[in-house]
Amino acid sequence: MAIRLVDLGTVSYLRSQTVYHGVAYARTDHTPDTILLMNPKEPYVCVGFHQEVDKEVDMTFCREKGLPVLRREVGGGAVLLDENQMFTQWIMAPDRLPWNLNKRFQIYARPLVQTYHAFGIQAEFRPINDIHVSGRKIGGTGAAAIGQAEVMVGSFLFDFAGPLELMARANGSAFPKNKPVEQEDVSESAGIHDHHEKGTADGAGPRRREGGLHA
Repeated sequence: MAIRLVDLGTVSYLRSQTVYHGVAYARTDHTPDTILLMNPKEPYVCVGFHQEVDKEVDMTFCREKGLPVLRREVGGGAVLLDENQMFTQWIMAPDRLPWNLNKRFQIYARPLVQTYHAFGIQAEFRPINDIHVSGRKIGGTGAAAIGQAEVMVGSFLFDFAGPLELMARANGSAFPKNKPVEQEDVSESAGIHDHHEKGTADGAGPRRREGGLHA
């Protein structure tokens, strides 16, 4: 079955999390494997499924700045998400991806790393599920079983510099743990979706079709 690729463009912060959860819970044996691309319209903090919010997030700061805080049904740490990121969310049949978690993350991260390379950023995949530049973490990926689907989530950063201070404050940290050595900005670069789609086709499967969520 072909992979359904849906580019939702810019969406609300709430929709940027609820869409992939909804697609996963609605999945049946007849649902095509789906890859969602989108950018959140406004910044927000997203916490992992098992985290204690008060220990991970400065809620006072978030309330003062009007930053919503959401919990996802995927593990991992608290992150600041904003319009400077393109989310890539995979909702797949359980047998579509390798059962070995290391291999699964490697397949998912490959198109993200290849896209960074296309814009001159020397990113690399670091097992088990991180992406690094010059030895510093710039992003992580997550996986979960939701409904009858295997879900993988992550993002491509357009602008490393913009959210650093806000991210540090929201996490209650002096310095963000994923601050890169050199800040880059690819927000004006064209073709990011094309590079990522090619890498996805190479990794997740040779066939895909673009379509809406009604299909």
